[in-house]
Amino acid sequence: MFLRIISKTAKSKLYTLNLFLFLAIISSFAQNLNNEDLIESFKDYFQEPRELVYTHINKSVFIKGETLAYTAYVLDKNDKRLSKLTTNLYCSIEDESGKTIKSTLVLVNEGVANGNIFIDSLFTSGNYKFKSYTNWMKNFEEQNFYLQSIKVIDSDVENNMTAKVISPKIDAQFLPEGGHLITGTENNIGAVFKDELGFGIPNLEGRLVNDNNDVVTIFNTNHLGIGKFSFTPIGLAKYKVIINFEDTEQEFNLSTAELYGITISIKNIYNKETIGVEINTNENTLKSIRKKKYKLTIHNGSEFKYIDIEFANDLKIIKYLKYTDLNPGINIFTLFNENNEPIIERLYFNYEGINLIKTNKISFKKAIDSTEVVLAFKDIDSTIQNNFSISVLPEDTISYNHHSNIISSAYLQPYVKGFIENASYYFTDINRSKQFELDNLLLTQGWSSYNWQTIFNNPPKINYDFEFGISFKATVNNSKTLKFILYPSTFNHLEIFEISDNKNTFEKEGLFPFDNDKINLSEIKKNDEVKKSNVFVQFYPSKVPGIENYDKTLPLKENVYFDSDLLQPLLTTSWKEYEQLAEVLIEVNKTQDKFEKLQKSIYGQVDIFDDNKRKTYIDFASYLRSRGYTVNQMNNEFKITDNRSSSGNKSPIVYIDNREVFDNELSFYNMDIIDYIVLDKSGFGQGFRGAGGVIKIFTDYRLLYKNNPEMRTFQEFEIPLTFSKPKTFYVPKYSSYQNRFYKEYGVVQWLPKKSIDEKGNISFKIRNQEESNIKLFIEGMANNGSFISETKILNIN
Repeated sequence: MFLRIISKTAKSKLYTLNLFLFLAIISSFAQNLNNEDLIESFKDYFQEPRELVYTHINKSVFIKGETLAYTAYVLDKNDKRLSKLTTNLYCSIEDESGKTIKSTLVLVNEGVANGNIFIDSLFTSGNYKFKSYTNWMKNFEEQNFYLQSIKVIDSDVENNMTAKVISPKIDAQFLPEGGHLITGTENNIGAVFKDELGFGIPNLEGRLVNDNNDVVTIFNTNHLGIGKFSFTPIGLAKYKVIINFEDTEQEFNLSTAELYGITISIKNIYNKETIGVEINTNENTLKSIRKKKYKLTIHNGSEFKYIDIEFANDLKIIKYLKYTDLNPGINIFTLFNENNEPIIERLYFNYEGINLIKTNKISFKKAIDSTEVVLAFKDIDSTIQNNFSISVLPEDTISYNHHSNIISSAYLQPYVKGFIENASYYFTDINRSKQFELDNLLLTQGWSSYNWQTIFNNPPKINYDFEFGISFKATVNNSKTLKFILYPSTFNHLEIFEISDNKNTFEKEGLFPFDNDKINLSEIKKNDEVKKSNVFVQFYPSKVPGIENYDKTLPLKENVYFDSDLLQPLLTTSWKEYEQLAEVLIEVNKTQDKFEKLQKSIYGQVDIFDDNKRKTYIDFASYLRSRGYTVNQMNNEFKITDNRSSSGNKSPIVYIDNREVFDNELSFYNMDIIDYIVLDKSGFGQGFRGAGGVIKIFTDYRLLYKNNPEMRTFQEFEIPLTFSKPKTFYVPKYSSYQNRFYKEYGVVQWLPKKSIDEKGNISFKIRNQEESNIKLFIEGMANNGSFISETKILNIN
């Protein structure tokens, strides 16, 4: 057997992909098999790189007044590593009608982003969808974005909820392996049984019977409602499956077998680390396909391989492949006939080559008010980027019901048409039984998410840009000025734009403004005079785009209820109070960050001013008096004395913006533009003159323009869409930590971005409550492509 391999190329600047003998192989392929169309179509369809995103949400059932917190991991779809180039990620929540309730733009750094959304008065009890995606993903038909159902409960409206009652009617699907049921040859049939909500019905027994009601075979389903049976249809005989469920017998007819066709079957040969790909046909078909050249292709959206297939006199062809010959993760087997037409397809999952991480040990140290938890890992290189997100909930929680984890989102879900119930099940505590169950699942999936008709005829058209921050285009209105200034801000440096005589526009990309940030522009006249510009500015993107690609998901599978005697409030703080608290804390944090940065580089005591503090003092003299100085401000004299100074010279030196000033300049000095003041009573660096200490005033003249717009020499622009800065996650306070509500819906902690320290540990603290056991839901990446997805229970008594 000769296994030919073709690797796709990419022209895009986003990624560089290896070219694996592509031109030589195309030449060989074309000369020997006349397959130019197939190869070119595959190359064209997959030449543009894809991203995919997984988003770890702290839970899936939220009480109105709580915060939905998340960490997003954006990956290169091909090599499954964190994207180094992606910056813009959109997150939204939609209601059941598809209306967007909230949406936001978050900044991706080294492939990771985090954020939060308040579940506030815009929400009512019901089911919602959380989406995360990039603009680039909109160019592709397959679902590379993340989609998760969540539920919101408004406890003011519903304080007694019961499980939903549904019909016992079964939705049954019988899917032949490869897609066709062929008479006169053995067929493997995947059986899926679902309830009216779309969830699998567990542990059913089915009987396959023929026209005479003779039992042909008996099979069972697993806990997800998936089963498998094999049989050889005879002619055009009728077959049906009988199921006993909820004391009722339900019958389902199988489609009549086809007289002509080919089947495919994949068999695991575990002891040899090999699979057997079995191609079967019947006598009727063999007569018409003998000596014709078929090919079995294998691809995963990146690597393309094929095997020559030719029927001679046998009804069965078996090709053996080692796991190492396959792609890690999904492998799409497609059989093409002599006209390059796909006739059957089968998905197979190869666990080999997927790098998984596990915690080595979990320990804790309990103090009076908090407990420190330490997660120990082995074989993780702390010098290589790693990120772990951890949701900590009570052990008995029923509010964490995500269908997917980071591994299933990277390796499985994007490659199938349907939505997989509890996909994370196949990637936790992996064993041979789960591998068998995943293979049964894939047997039922039929064709992959890549449509060959689309691959042949409609390669992706790049209509949506790969975004890099926020861009703007400025159009000059009725001005002969050729030079403009973009002023520095928290997200950009000062930049000067010069335009030619025949041009009236200039552009800038790669801005990363947060929240209420603005940009300021001025024009520079020929005499170097700076004046307010007169330009029209357009920003891109200017709003959160929607994503209308194929939308597949399942609702949450859970029973939601409250104790009927719960009369006290569930949360002790309302959502409005949380928002107000968050706003205050954001401002406090901004001030604290600024204080810490200044304090590290400046001698003396730093006093940072905000609008409230500026209004507190009538003038500079009143501020100094509040700090223990004596100030004489009479008859145009201004004298400062520090009576607590032990030196002979008790008057400090005063600077404004690093310029020494004298007494009369400070008389009745207004505080409107004070940014911060440094009080250094040691007089460090001033020699004997500094014996009385030093006072340094730093101003911000933008405050003057803020209060007096007519004085501005710049044109200010609000940015219609900015990045949302992640807010600190605050654990709600509950009215009780002993009732069923807290144990099933409460929150202990959320940790969005944790990294391994040099000892290979992750440590964090949780507040001590009355509960003894907690459950940790851990997702993350390390070692340039290794994944972790674990659930751990910790008894902290």
